[in-house]
Amino acid sequence: MMNQHPEQCPRCASAGPEVLSHSPVAGAWTVFHCPTCFFTWRSTEPDFITDPAKYNPNFKFAPADMAHFGIMPAIPELKRR
Repeated sequence: MMNQHPEQCPRCASAGPEVLSHSPVAGAWTVFHCPTCFFTWRSTEPDFITDPAKYNPNFKFAPADMAHFGIMPAIPELKRR
């Protein structure tokens, strides 16, 4: 469990994740947000989510890869009867 502000995003390794929200109960949890890849996580997540070294490599990517991502899935043409 992460108890301090992270130095990098677990998913894209960009520096400078931002605090998005704090729990209504002081110190219970903090929500962090990566402004580069838009990944969001809570400080109480297990370390395989919060620790970049333990984050599943199948879900990691470099910020440069984002230029090749589609905006949204293609919408197929409407079938006419």
